[in-house]
Amino acid sequence: MSDELRIEPMTVAHLDSVLALEEELFPDGPWTREMFRQELEDLSMSRPAVALVGDTVVGYMATWFLRDEVHLLNLGVSPGHQRKGYARRMVEHLIGQARIGNRELITLEVRAGNEAARRLYTSLGFLEVALRRGYYESGEDAVVMVLDLNPPAAENGAVE
Repeated sequence: MSDELRIEPMTVAHLDSVLALEEELFPDGPWTREMFRQELEDLSMSRPAVALVGDTVVGYMATWFLRDEVHLLNLGVSPGHQRKGYARRMVEHLIGQARIGNRELITLEVRAGNEAARRLYTSLGFLEVALRRGYYESGEDAVVMVLDLNPPAAENGAVE
C-alpha cells in the first residue's frame, strides 16, 4: 500500500521536499520558497498539491482555481519517479477537481521544447492555442494549452 501514489493538499511540512525537487527539475529558474509560501497562504484561489509515495514527495503542482477556470502554474515529478504515469495521474486529479467545481476550462503554459509534457497534455485533451515568445527567463517560448471541460455537443446526432 505504501507504494501507491496519493495526491493531497500541499502543506508547509512538504515545502523543503518540494523546493529540492523544483531546484533539481528547473535549475535555470526554479520557483523560490517565497513563491511556494504565497501559494500556501492564499488559499482563496491557490490549491497547491503534492503527490506522495509513502511519505515521500514525488511530485507537486501549483494551481489557481479562478471563477470559471483553473490555471496550472507549475507541475513537477521527481526524476526517479518519472515515466510511471504520476504526472498523468496528477493532471487527471486536477481535471476531476475542476469538474467538481464546475469550472469551464483549464489553461497552462509549457516550454515549447518540452515535447513529453506537450504529448501528455495533448493526450488528455488539451489543445495548443497560442505561443508566448520568450516567456521563460531562458528566453524559451511557451505554448499555451487549454482543455475545454464543457465542449459543445456534436452537431450530427445531437438531440434538440
